[in-house]
Amino acid sequence: MPAPCPSCKQPLGLDLNFIIKNPVMQCPHCKTVMKWNVNEDIQKELEGVLNELQDIKRKYKGIATFG
Repeated sequence: MPAPCPSCKQPLGLDLNFIIKNPVMQCPHCKTVMKWNVNEDIQKELEGVLNELQDIKRKYKGIATFG
């Protein structure tokens, strides 16, 4: 379930990767400005997991498809 705007409750459709890359954003519905604080350990862990996924995709590129 996508995170809603804390002000207007409309869905924002954000994921952790987007929030890390864009820690300050404006709600497209009500224009409320939000600042997301993401723990540095979580950022590093997400980066490691995404790198591992890319390695798996490269390894099985010829025999599997990924959505």
